Amino acid sequence: MGLKLSELDGIVFDMDGVIFDSEVIGLESWERLGKKYGLTNVHENAMKCIGRSTVDTMAILEAAYGDKVSIPELYDEAKAICADIIAECGLPLKSGVRELLSYLKERDIKVGLASSTSYKGVIKNLKGAGLLDYFHVIIGGDMIKHSKPQPEIYLLACEKLGVRPEKTVAVEDSYNGIKAAYNAKMIPIMVPDLIAPTDEILSMVYKKMDSLDAVLEYFKA
Repeated sequence: MGLKLSELDGIVFDMDGVIFDSEVIGLESWERLGKKYGLTNVHENAMKCIGRSTVDTMAILEAAYGDKVSIPELYDEAKAICADIIAECGLPLKSGVRELLSYLKERDIKVGLASSTSYKGVIKNLKGAGLLDYFHVIIGGDMIKHSKPQPEIYLLACEKLGVRPEKTVAVEDSYNGIKAAYNAKMIPIMVPDLIAPTDEILSMVYKKMDSLDAVLEYFKA
């Protein structure tokens, strides 16, 4: 038997790769830098950073390239490239985002966002897309000590929303995000972005769906 919105306390979304089609932009920036500085295995190391906080990302990059380049400078350059790409092409929304958020708002469902991106960055992106008012609670990666796959960010989001984790859905695309939601004892729905789920990840997932359009249709049904 499927989930019913009337039986849930709320829904918490990840941002990058779920709300925005932004992970591909990040990968593009790192691959450009890899070519520029002659760095190896950039794609693989960048994939490890998906769903991670800035602090964790810097640690991953330091371990991989700290003996070759200044990681803080490299990170700043990557952010600048992302900003240029977004300024030129915009930050694209994932299919079904507005429709799903509108549906949840019409039904007075408590909606939160838990992103490894900084709070300031989250607010900027949501404002730019006209989505800010859909969220009752927003938690950024700089508001917690332990990032995904630790459950802290989701537990804080649930606390601020006033919902029970076990009665709250988490919509995620990344391995670390699914692990965080699972560790928080939430109901993880995975909408994969760049990485297909492994059997281990699927064992933690309540449902895997191909898009937010499919999530909307699931709740409508």
